[in-house]
Amino acid sequence: MKKITVLLLTISLSFLSAQSIIDGIAAIVGNNIVLFSEVEQVARMTASQMGINPNRDTANYNALKRSVLNSLVDENILLEQAMIETVTVKDRDVENALNQRIDALIQQAGSQENAESYLGGPIGKVKKDYRPIMKNSMTVEKLRSEKFAKTSVSRKEVELFYNTYKDSLPPIPPSLDFSSIFVKIKPGEAEMNNVRKLADSLLSLIKNGADFANLAREYSEDRSSAEFGGDLGYIKRGAFIKSFEEAAFALQTGEISDIVQTEFGLHIIQLIDRKGESINVRHILLMIKTSETNIDEARQRIEMVRSLLINNEITFDSAVVKYSDEQDAKVSLGRIRRIPKNQIQNEIFASVLDTLKVGNLSDITNTETGFYILKLNNVYDDTWSTLEKYALEFKKNLLYQDWLTELKKNIYVELKPVN
Repeated sequence: MKKITVLLLTISLSFLSAQSIIDGIAAIVGNNIVLFSEVEQVARMTASQMGINPNRDTANYNALKRSVLNSLVDENILLEQAMIETVTVKDRDVENALNQRIDALIQQAGSQENAESYLGGPIGKVKKDYRPIMKNSMTVEKLRSEKFAKTSVSRKEVELFYNTYKDSLPPIPPSLDFSSIFVKIKPGEAEMNNVRKLADSLLSLIKNGADFANLAREYSEDRSSAEFGGDLGYIKRGAFIKSFEEAAFALQTGEISDIVQTEFGLHIIQLIDRKGESINVRHILLMIKTSETNIDEARQRIEMVRSLLINNEITFDSAVVKYSDEQDAKVSLGRIRRIPKNQIQNEIFASVLDTLKVGNLSDITNTETGFYILKLNNVYDDTWSTLEKYALEFKKNLLYQDWLTELKKNIYVELKPVN
């Protein structure tokens, strides 16, 4: 039975590999085979990511195909070794990993229907085809991890690595320890009442026979579903936030919900159909927008908090617990204890922290959703620890290549020309 695993490619590549056809053997690896179609499929997807045009840049594309074939061969060799060393993974772990990847793909595609169109088949079939590939991939990764788990590097090895490759190494940023207080711009009672009046009005119209889909097209502020009459397609539990799901799953077919409030706004929900554990619903979303008054109120609040901090009338941690609107503020105290500077995804945070010295507070920082005060707690020089990681991975890779070379001596490998 052929086994194909592509360790470093995306899930979409693996799915394409799983759908290969028997069109010719590109390589024989022990008892396994690699097909020309698999090499071609993976190479084309990789080429698109690398900006290589297969029809115009034939030299680079052919080189890429040879590289893909070698990778497939190496992976099959590792699978042979995994069988010898009885390295296995649990089916439960495979299933969990598979579900996570499928869910991520559906989210990226925007819907299950879009994902199925991209993958060329229903999700159930895709899972069935991909499950053994996922298992092989996890098996190989476990084999490599166990083989080099005890590998370490000495100070001398790190220094040698650095002196050899320092000109090609990327800059190593420091890590930052910082805290934040967030005051959210929240709609007030007046804004809530205005939206609720419209929601009540629409709900009354629907109950008196107005067409739900037409009202969704006209009024719903979830524009991705509004053009389809508010239809969200079939969903399972866990796909949406709790309050929405509880209301939706409690409905009978054709039934209309009362007004449901979530962090996105007010919803009116109708159950269209139910299939097993999935339901098909449509909704109308009315967002609760903030006003200039709400912005002024939030600004005044954050100014008051900063004044308390500047005058040492409250500690930063206490101010986080008492005033911050971050969801987990009371647990985390608004603190990120250690993160590489280049991994701070909030560009505003990164630029503000650049201006601070350890122990300093920032000025009030404006965002679309509210106001922040930042405090820089510490800065860590990660140069040595990062170099150690680089040197260790370099050493592991060298050992891996040596090991793979030895394994190849004991496993029959036959390569066909790939052009």
